[in-house]
Amino acid sequence: MNLEDLKNEMDCNGHAYFNKDAFLHEATKICYIPENAETLEDCFTYLDLRSEVEEWAENNLEYLIEHETTVEAILIRMFEDIEWTFPNTYLNDLL
Repeated sequence: MNLEDLKNEMDCNGHAYFNKDAFLHEATKICYIPENAETLEDCFTYLDLRSEVEEWAENNLEYLIEHETTVEAILIRMFEDIEWTFPNTYLNDLL
């Protein structure tokens, strides 16, 4: 499957592509494609997104403490709120 075929199977907000079912139930299936994705390597599964949040959280523990939040809560909020950017941009904008 190529990137365009994958996009055709997903919901779009006009910028990025989402598959909420994959995010919630199929951890290894692509659930998010940022607007500027050029290849399948630029796409994210639940596990990819979780890894991004875990790595970010390790470097920003004070954010978790200050906001009384968890990796899982940030992950869910990111998936629900992200509009078009790559996950690392979204996370860095939290600071």
